[in-house]
Amino acid sequence: MFGYILQSAEYKKNLNDLSNDIWETVSAFENTDGGVIVLGITEKKKDNVTSFKVTGVNDVHKVVDEFWSAINNDVVSYSTVRNDDVHILDIDDKKIIEISISEAPFAEKPVYIKKDFHNTYIRKGSTDVKARGEDLKTLIRDSKPDLDTKVLRNYWIDDLDKESLVKYKEEYLKDSKHKKYENESEESFLRRIGVISKDYDNDGKLGLTAGGLLFFGKNSSIIHEFPNFQLDLFDKSGSNRRYDTRISSIDDDLNIYTFFNEAWSLLSLMIQNEFKLNSDMKRIDTSGLLKEAVREGLLNSLMHADYYGETPIVITARVNYFEFDNPGKMKISQEKFFTTTDSVNRNPIISKLFVQTGNGERAGQGGETIFSVAQNLSFNLPTISTNLKRTTLKIWKVEYADSFDGNEIDENERMIIKVLTSNGSMSKKEIEEKTGLTRALSQKAIKNLEKKNIIVRNGKSRATVYAIKTSREQILAKAESLPDLLRQLFNDLEN
Repeated sequence: MFGYILQSAEYKKNLNDLSNDIWETVSAFENTDGGVIVLGITEKKKDNVTSFKVTGVNDVHKVVDEFWSAINNDVVSYSTVRNDDVHILDIDDKKIIEISISEAPFAEKPVYIKKDFHNTYIRKGSTDVKARGEDLKTLIRDSKPDLDTKVLRNYWIDDLDKESLVKYKEEYLKDSKHKKYENESEESFLRRIGVISKDYDNDGKLGLTAGGLLFFGKNSSIIHEFPNFQLDLFDKSGSNRRYDTRISSIDDDLNIYTFFNEAWSLLSLMIQNEFKLNSDMKRIDTSGLLKEAVREGLLNSLMHADYYGETPIVITARVNYFEFDNPGKMKISQEKFFTTTDSVNRNPIISKLFVQTGNGERAGQGGETIFSVAQNLSFNLPTISTNLKRTTLKIWKVEYADSFDGNEIDENERMIIKVLTSNGSMSKKEIEEKTGLTRALSQKAIKNLEKKNIIVRNGKSRATVYAIKTSREQILAKAESLPDLLRQLFNDLEN
């Protein structure tokens, strides 16, 4: 081992020439999450043990020229690689080539090689595999914007649930600027809100949009177009091994709108009316803020799901957190979810229908809201993960130290986690003073927390400090929120 092993990396020998299999990796990285290709390092596997050796590239400039020549001759259908993504490095007195590959824009996927659409690769674990079946279909679907604006043939108003439409219009008219549409005909109203549209891509006739059917449709009609349509909410916050309550679009004959109303009613009841004191000894309404975050989590799942996918949307309420799991890869990066106001929307009709009744963030700020609530309440920070098939968001309702199973950390470790969460980086001596633990007990607990990958050590010797391990997207969200936190602190001081 030589200190140059990267995550999301592929190592290739390429001693004298550029190997052909590099393009499979380029395709796979661009279709998945990006990565780094390192030429001049030999990877060997023996008895389930992987080893690496720096073998170097003999003529790095020749190999780099071969790479750019192939790119310019369209060996890949699309390339994210720019000049500053290719670097020649010296490792162990040998030269290697590092090529950074970014994920391709959704509109350019699938990225394939050798001008053959069937040569499309994706990354699964540390392996490049050909995209087939549902994987390939997913890449193709994601390349097309606004799938829910598609006008469906042979569907009409009689495929919609009348009670849903009546209740929605009542909500819609609560906004004073919508009052002028109170006596509008049903068809005209449905055209206004995007449920009915002209089929601009074909004969120009009126029909239901895919988003309109999903949002208001009778469940039997939805299933005909979206055979895998299923929305589930499980309450697993009690002692029941399976679940205490379930809301299911299948069992309860629900569309997106009726599921949202029933799911939100149950979720909001689960959040207790509680208050906590902030650093200025002022009361914070924890339930109000947490409800705001959970509501955004629910809306995010319903707005951004891939309803043509093979798996259901599953919302799970557990003892310490809420989990929102939906089919479809996020159309923004994980790192940006908690920080950006950019909204890349998979389902603009569904999103519009929520926003028109005051549900959902207008500027793509749901992720920011979720993160801000966790910070304000000093709760464990939210996490989000996404891949080609699914996106999973977890929103905690407890402080970080309370988010662990009781068997995973002991009371001394819990105390250290709490002081680090509240105070940031701290030295061993500061931890001892804040917790009241003896040096022996404190050092033992710190060592255990390091082994469990819960805290990290920074600095050396007397400058050593310890901090809670944080994910990349959480670090970026903290950095983005700093100006808001400073403004909030200033306002508190002024008041």
